[in-house]
Amino acid sequence: MIKKVLIIGNSVRNIACSARRAGYIVYALDCFGDVDMQKCAKKSQLLGNMSINELRHIVESFGDVDAIIPGSGFETLNLKNTLNNTFKITNDASDKSKLPDKLESLGIPHPRTESMDKADGLGFPLMIKPGTGSGGMRNIMVRNEAEMNNFINKNDDSHDFIAQEFIEGVPCSVSLISTGDDAVAVALNEQIIGAPWLTRIPFAYCGNITPFHTKSKEEMVQYAKQIAIEFKLRGSNGVDFMLTDKGIKVLEINPRFQGSLDTVELSTGSNIFDAHIRSFDGELPEIRESRCFAAKTIIFAEKEFVITKNISDILIKCMNDEKAVDIPRTGLTMHPDEPVTTMLATAWTRKMVLDKVRQYSQLIKKRTEV
Repeated sequence: MIKKVLIIGNSVRNIACSARRAGYIVYALDCFGDVDMQKCAKKSQLLGNMSINELRHIVESFGDVDAIIPGSGFETLNLKNTLNNTFKITNDASDKSKLPDKLESLGIPHPRTESMDKADGLGFPLMIKPGTGSGGMRNIMVRNEAEMNNFINKNDDSHDFIAQEFIEGVPCSVSLISTGDDAVAVALNEQIIGAPWLTRIPFAYCGNITPFHTKSKEEMVQYAKQIAIEFKLRGSNGVDFMLTDKGIKVLEINPRFQGSLDTVELSTGSNIFDAHIRSFDGELPEIRESRCFAAKTIIFAEKEFVITKNISDILIKCMNDEKAVDIPRTGLTMHPDEPVTTMLATAWTRKMVLDKVRQYSQLIKKRTEV
């Protein structure tokens, strides 16, 4: 029976606190050491730049654990008792350059995609994005050949990017629990991307609203389940879509815990971490209908500043009022365009919850001057 878990990732607050709510004994390693993550973990430690051998040594210092759960940035971690997708499955699912051919073979609609050296054939405008990962932080739209050449000249790693036809619509996702042979969709989510009241980065992931109501629900669920089974995904996974005027299109696969975990749990009352653990024994959760709308917004720094005691006190009060999570440590230096904190809200309608979380976000930005 799994009871003691070690969670490792760039930022693991949402996973660690979900595990704690489900009754697990939590140990955590991440790069932020947020106040609320430390409250959820029996023991935690900051990750720095380290080799895999150094990481193994730190993992051993936590003693015997029943399972190791990788979060974002550590999806390909291969240690004893690790519960995640295999290295090959994670790489195959995350590779945006190979995904279009796979989706084409499955008959699933997707944006036309090419490598950078073949991008001219797609026409403009184009979405340029890293071949793996990034959360939209490095996505950029280019409108013509001059902008494309400018991007290539400014980025030595431009060959690691892909070019995709630029499509407009509503960004959304399906959250799944998968066993490798089967999958259930636990929620549909609307994504908040590049909101100017939260970030200066045009295509940065800024949060979610759950549930997402759309006439394309059955189609989205069908495609997401088909993808999960085809790639043999296990545990908590997500599929990103764009709902356009011409229908739904698959953008990418997230073979890991997603940022939508917070809103899915608040909206449905389910526990994603527990469902993830149980899926490795072949168990899928019952589908729970949303009992309310839930929203999260990530506030990004506009300038460099230090988390003072005053800022910390304001954020901790919001945390205690269940309005904020991801509370940074006092004394931490925040740099421009880094995530500072996350606001949460629930309400009976989409408009109400978005208004509520936007009000919280603007109030925090005003009071903390971030």
